[in-house]
Amino acid sequence: MIKIAIVEDNAEERQLIKSFIERYGKEQNISCKADLYTDGDEIVEGARAGYDLIIMDIELPLLNGMEAAEQIRAADRDVAIIFTTHNPNYAIRGYKVQALDYLLKPVSYNAFEDVMERALRQRVENSKKFIRVRIRSGTVKLDTSKIRYVDVLDHYICYHTSEADIKTKGSMREAVQALEGEPFFQCNKAFLVNLAYVDGMTGNDIIVGTERIPVSRARKKAFLQAMNEYLTR
Repeated sequence: MIKIAIVEDNAEERQLIKSFIERYGKEQNISCKADLYTDGDEIVEGARAGYDLIIMDIELPLLNGMEAAEQIRAADRDVAIIFTTHNPNYAIRGYKVQALDYLLKPVSYNAFEDVMERALRQRVENSKKFIRVRIRSGTVKLDTSKIRYVDVLDHYICYHTSEADIKTKGSMREAVQALEGEPFFQCNKAFLVNLAYVDGMTGNDIIVGTERIPVSRARKKAFLQAMNEYLTR
């Protein structure tokens, strides 16, 4: 679900944006939840709810949209902020608060659709997690979603990604810590597998593409439970 805040003191324009969100959600088959606010001070307090996107008028009566955005950005660097305004000159000031875009009033659905697509792309990028791995030539940044599995042998970690195998000095403990919070399961002392790449299981082997990764008998039940939780989350 995409959580969106609409901050607009004009009731008609507020409902227009809400109707655009509902239409976009139906057309794209995306679940969207929109909360309505009428002033900047309200959204500064409400932003603690953790929105994915804030669509905010700049010309608000008490705390204007730009000032509200500055306070929100100080606490949340990732939320996408889109301004609505009658004055295109405000677009330049939007860079100070890393605004994703602005919509010129009266807002058309086509313009709204374009900025929504940008906001969703940014949301995907923000959800990615990267780890830095030392290699002989320096360091490389790995997208954890592209790591299929990890194995450790003779004090070396090998990250098997969908693009290449990256080898570095380290221990299983270091690999587990680096990937904490991501959908990885430790099959045994030597292997971590990304649950997103599991194709099946045969006996005590986990199938990842053409690879067969052994899971210890002691860990098999826990693996099946972790896999079930991942698939039904």
